[in-house]
Amino acid sequence: MVRNWCVKVSALALAGVMSLSVLPAQAAEYADLGQDHWAYEEMTRAVELGILQGVGNNQLAPALTMSWGQFLALVTRTFASEDYQSALDQGAAWDEAGYLAAASAGILREEDALSVSPEQLGESITREDAAVLLYRAMPEEIQEKYAHPANEALFTDFDQMDEVHQAAVSALADTQVSSGKPDGSFGRTDPIQRCDGTVLLMRTLNVVDRARTGETVTITLYGVDSESGQELFRQEYVTEVGAYLYGLLEDAPQYYVFDGFQGGGTVTSACASYCAQYRPMTQAEREEADFWDKVDQGLASADDYWTQPFWLSMQGENEAKHNLLFGSTEKRRFDSQAEAQAAMTTITVPIWTLSNGVKKASTTTLQVHAAIADDVKAIFTEIYNDPEQFPINGTSSFRYVEGTTGEHNCGTAIDLNANENYQIRDGQVLVGSCWEPGTNPYSIAPDSSVVRIFEAHGWSWGGDAWAADSDDATGYHDYMHFSYMGG
Repeated sequence: MVRNWCVKVSALALAGVMSLSVLPAQAAEYADLGQDHWAYEEMTRAVELGILQGVGNNQLAPALTMSWGQFLALVTRTFASEDYQSALDQGAAWDEAGYLAAASAGILREEDALSVSPEQLGESITREDAAVLLYRAMPEEIQEKYAHPANEALFTDFDQMDEVHQAAVSALADTQVSSGKPDGSFGRTDPIQRCDGTVLLMRTLNVVDRARTGETVTITLYGVDSESGQELFRQEYVTEVGAYLYGLLEDAPQYYVFDGFQGGGTVTSACASYCAQYRPMTQAEREEADFWDKVDQGLASADDYWTQPFWLSMQGENEAKHNLLFGSTEKRRFDSQAEAQAAMTTITVPIWTLSNGVKKASTTTLQVHAAIADDVKAIFTEIYNDPEQFPINGTSSFRYVEGTTGEHNCGTAIDLNANENYQIRDGQVLVGSCWEPGTNPYSIAPDSSVVRIFEAHGWSWGGDAWAADSDDATGYHDYMHFSYMGG
């Protein structure tokens, strides 16, 4: 049985080329592949596993038609990567290497009579021919099971296929790799797009992995800083296909927090290199870790945990913040507007504005709780000094509204660019007009310097504080809103 390894290839100029690398690719968002795209999940996983890469200019080109050469390279890098690497090492071009590897691994067979030759690798591949390649990548027992298909009513164009294509399409349909086209056909002569091809391949990989579950493999697990991409460690393990990667993890590197795996959390037969992401601790988290080290060394008492100053920079609500803001660990809000007003102060902070596409240095004033005034100044100064130079066209901070309990009443909440960062609940806009991160310069993106800096100071962002993520399709989101106590 051919063992599959992640291979490293030279940069390829043609659009649509995919590559595997020794170190798994860092997760990336592409401008032409939104989370609402039907192929988002599988294409993203393929990128994270190093199976697929973009075509330049932050594009993944999901609708681009695939050639024979591109699809053969994709399939063999996934299911016959040693053969593919061997062909490259002998001087073959990337597409020719896919052709040679497919023939060597039995994925491309003479008896299947597919209409491809080394001279035709630039021509588009049809869905039925792609199905045959994926079928031949499946374990022999699956191929034998579908070698003589009998269900001629499977798709409306099924009887137009020869026996090899029928066998392949039957196998893909029965293993839930493909359900065909909405019109009831398989679309046998249709060209295949990058999104279609990647999804079919990743589903085929799932079939292969299920069949090879328990097979012994040697993998390399990399620990990577999820913000900088810096390699933190690498460790080789003998494990098995289908094993959970989390079970291999040891203690996190100092001052880091485990932040998930790229490409899924299980060992796949397609790759021998995996990436565990670690988020750098915030300053407050570092101080907390140091405190527990002191407890372990007998230099501090666990009884003092809840009184430690690092709680002031932790996200969410806690007794230390209550005491700082209200003078009591048990008090969460002001009792009256007069009491609140007496605790406020006005500060001036630096900002960037945008005029006719040009960013200009400016300032704005905010009325905030006096106890956090210096913290707010520091936050805005960091945003101002960040290379992103995020532009601000409006702010809102302290405003006391009788009968409400929001943090604006406390001077501990700040809204930025309200019109371009709407408040929305389950798809219904409540305040503001839009949220268009990546296209609207005033919209706050989840990975923006604004979110990163506020959160590092212990503030919460309304874009994802009360929902599973920042996707505005479901749940409650207030993208303009930052709050010190998470409310």
